[in-house]
Amino acid sequence: MSNSTSRFSLSKNNGPNQSDPHNNNNNRLEKSESVKQDIRVNLYELILPRSISGDNLHSLLSSLTPLLAVKFSSKPKIEGSSIESEGKPYFVLEDLWESYNEWSAIGVEVPFKQIDHETVAQYFAPSLSALQLYVEDDQGLKKSSEEKSGLEPSKKTTTKLVYQFFEDERPHERMHLINKVSILAEERPYIKTYRSSDISPCSWFSVAWYPIYGIRAKPTLKNIKAAFLTFHNLSAHFKSKNQPKLHDGDGPLKMPLPIFGLTTDKLKRSILAFPKARESTQLNTLLKAADDWLDSLNVVSHYDHNHFVRHGKQWVEEKKDK
Repeated sequence: MSNSTSRFSLSKNNGPNQSDPHNNNNNRLEKSESVKQDIRVNLYELILPRSISGDNLHSLLSSLTPLLAVKFSSKPKIEGSSIESEGKPYFVLEDLWESYNEWSAIGVEVPFKQIDHETVAQYFAPSLSALQLYVEDDQGLKKSSEEKSGLEPSKKTTTKLVYQFFEDERPHERMHLINKVSILAEERPYIKTYRSSDISPCSWFSVAWYPIYGIRAKPTLKNIKAAFLTFHNLSAHFKSKNQPKLHDGDGPLKMPLPIFGLTTDKLKRSILAFPKARESTQLNTLLKAADDWLDSLNVVSHYDHNHFVRHGKQWVEEKKDK
């Protein structure tokens, strides 16, 4: 079994100030909510699959974005009707991990367009890099001086960290993502059973993508060493009416789980350098979003992110379109 860091926690485990864990945790979560609103850009246009058109960053993001089967909670029957109305959409975490099953076994194909406009493929294998699960804990009716004075007591809801995992194994020693999750779930079954509606919007995970070779008989990039770390929010509270909905034929409704942050390693001087001005701006937005997100939650033990930042140039020069 991996020696990866995995622990159950009801309190803050990161950050230098431990004098008042409760207040620090609340302040951190309030900050993360604010940062989340600031750093989340509308990436749906960015990630929806479409044919490659010279935009290698778009191709990377769309290829590494999982599509999840979406379910709907049932609402009580409307009075006088025999039909239950459709409730809010959600997904089960097990379905999320299963969406990486094939990718874990054979890698995911990412098409890239070279300078000579020839399209070649590169394959990347995913491994679980980090996971944090937060839940909203209803503290019930708060007894206070207001209650004693006859006023209606206030209802207090707090958010707490219930699980976190950070991978620290070397890339070539890691398990397939789906296998790693199964082992972690032996001790914490809710890693698979939670619904997205059960957990806080602060919940997130990241996936490390390393290049692999010799998978299929197609032209591939040679000697590429670039690796990526994608960040995804786990609690997809679907609120936007304009949110894209994808159907897989006659199968269940599927929706993408967007990449809101990205960290890169060994990107410089490769085909993946994204030379276009628009691409470099988008890349910097994603790079900063990942950094800001971890900072907002005081995450200091994300080994992959720390390694990528130490050994790779994260910020790219934003070129001007001519």
